[in-house]
Amino acid sequence: MVTLKILDRKLGEIARRVRESFYSSGFYEVFPASFIKSNDTEGFRFIHRNEVFVLEPDITLRLMEKQFPPDSSIFYVSQQSDRNLAESLKTGGEIIGGDSLGSTVKILKTIIKILDGLGLGNYSIDMGVSSIFDKYKSSSHWTDIKKALKSRDFQALNKIDSEDRSEIIKIMGTRTRNSGIEILDQILESVNDPRVIIDLGTVRQPDYYNGPVFEIYNSIGFIGGGGSYSIRGINACGFTMDLMAVYRMYTENMEAGK
Repeated sequence: MVTLKILDRKLGEIARRVRESFYSSGFYEVFPASFIKSNDTEGFRFIHRNEVFVLEPDITLRLMEKQFPPDSSIFYVSQQSDRNLAESLKTGGEIIGGDSLGSTVKILKTIIKILDGLGLGNYSIDMGVSSIFDKYKSSSHWTDIKKALKSRDFQALNKIDSEDRSEIIKIMGTRTRNSGIEILDQILESVNDPRVIIDLGTVRQPDYYNGPVFEIYNSIGFIGGGGSYSIRGINACGFTMDLMAVYRMYTENMEAGK
């Protein structure tokens, strides 16, 4: 059984090494606000002076509240809470400004550097593009289709009475190293790592992504993800990673190495 003291020590060591990887990749650290004012953001809400605030919501939304100069490469290590006040420790990086191709390549290479630097080589990064299912949004079944896509539920898709069903299922099941989608193929070639693969069924939440998106997995499950988005009209790309999931990977590797 891992005591709180040992857990904190190991998380501290992981956070230190994560920071070193970010700094050596040209990022600088920022400290996101602990809450934002919002009526519709997911998370734990509270009212102060008749205004609705959300405690430690999605970190990208918190960063959007701040003003960063163009061509900023930033990172953070921060708490995040859900609507039930369950806390998690997140790290992530954002590149604000620059083109989608170059920013996504740098972000993916930084993720690889972080995980490899921790000795965690057994992972995969699935990459897609946020717009690939946009043409189906006019369907009367879009709510059900979207739900099935986000959970990768092929059985649910098969039950939807839509003429687009077969085409959607084919796209969702496509894993390849040559998609015919120029920006994805260019990113894959530039990153040049066999653990990165194009998976056109990759769908990210929330819905502010507007370009390449990706998710990180290993044997324990989901580790993190990110993609391209816009912040006050400026292109940006970023990711977030669950440090508790990284910790479980780390300890699993340590146990396997004994």
